[in-house]
Amino acid sequence: MARPTVVAWASCAVLTLAGSLTVGGVAAAKARQASPPAAVQQQAPAMKSQPAHAPGEQTALPEAKSPADGSITRADLDAFVAAHSSALKGKNRSAFIGAVDPAKADLVKKQGQLYDNLQKIPFTSATYLVSAVDGGESTFAQGAQATVTVSFDHQISGVDTTPVAEQYRWTVVRGPNGLQVAGVDAPSGRRGYPAPWDSVANLTVVTRKHVVLMADDTSSSFAKSHADALESDAQYDFAHWTGGSGTAPGFAVFLTSNRDLYQDIYDQGRDESVGVTVPMPAADGQSTNGAYPSSRIAVDTTHYKNADPADADIVFKHEMTHAMIDPFEDLSGRSQQDHLWVVEGFAEWESQRMYAPTELLYDGNTLHTFVSKHPAPKGLPTDDQVYSSDSDKSSVGYFYSHMAIRYMASKWSPEKVDQFVLYIYRHATSSTCVDDAMKNVLSTTTDQFAQGYSAWLRSAI
Repeated sequence: MARPTVVAWASCAVLTLAGSLTVGGVAAAKARQASPPAAVQQQAPAMKSQPAHAPGEQTALPEAKSPADGSITRADLDAFVAAHSSALKGKNRSAFIGAVDPAKADLVKKQGQLYDNLQKIPFTSATYLVSAVDGGESTFAQGAQATVTVSFDHQISGVDTTPVAEQYRWTVVRGPNGLQVAGVDAPSGRRGYPAPWDSVANLTVVTRKHVVLMADDTSSSFAKSHADALESDAQYDFAHWTGGSGTAPGFAVFLTSNRDLYQDIYDQGRDESVGVTVPMPAADGQSTNGAYPSSRIAVDTTHYKNADPADADIVFKHEMTHAMIDPFEDLSGRSQQDHLWVVEGFAEWESQRMYAPTELLYDGNTLHTFVSKHPAPKGLPTDDQVYSSDSDKSSVGYFYSHMAIRYMASKWSPEKVDQFVLYIYRHATSSTCVDDAMKNVLSTTTDQFAQGYSAWLRSAI
């Protein structure tokens, strides 16, 4: 492989609290236009809706005496949404679109595009379910409407080991011929919305054994020409992992050079990134209590269409590393001990482990030149350094995180690195996760590791 000219800086999903998502991405050092990666935490606002079977709430709205009385029951909504699932599964486009109020021309068009896009995705399963109804009213008066949170529970073949959820908020009205969707919007907290199939008029889908590529018109050719390379990147990451079973089996990757579209996909909104790995909530709604079962990757291809292929490979390998081991991570809270240097350093090292330190270039500089400009910190990089809003500070944090994992692989072994990272992921909410991993995996202490790392840096660079 050619010598890389750009190093990938990246951040991954590290935290979720009460349904909120923290997501991150990968940004090439040369490509930064604004601030460097920083953990983005979106706290979902208080939900007005009540989930089905919530304590103290009705589990079903009373059935209407007749459709003419204008009421909408929970049973009506369940049947309406079930029919929508059947239309998708039965490849009945007219029935799928027929759920929409025909007076809403734009919405009818978008639902047609959604149907066409969904038919291109290799789903193992795909089902719409009522998740919640706003207000908990027993009936809705004639001419009124119901606001319904609908979960699109889906499993992409070769990518998801279990169904994951994307949520919508539907405005449902009773028309002359029954229930109709009069509006579709984002739910509270977004929950994976919008996905590429919601956002692109003519989604390109290219599949390989371990990769499902989705692209808009700006990156359709890129997806087709790079599909084999991305499959090789996936195989590269899987071939190196020695931490055992439980990894993601494959990757769903969305490609675009439309910056606004990129920032909106999966509601990750990373102004400074050119790539992101976003964890997806489980369809059963339990993933907020622990690990998220799967992830989605999005990449802004603007900087890679004419770049050295090695640069693009670094970005995709980095993001796939995050997605590969995301199912192991305890996302139920934030650790009090800095450990993002492990998360990001591992992805950086994995994506560039085939290069010797003398072959790497950071910001176009040799490592020796880079270090002379950015002296080593006194200790291991802190979370605030790695996800700093200051681009230079974050770049340095990523670099020394990468070097710390290189030192670990050199001093112990690549296999020990995998075991160490796995321990951190599984105990990510522990206030002593790094100290415990040092003791239980490497038989050392954090202070001893940091001292040895500092000495190794002076001799290796």
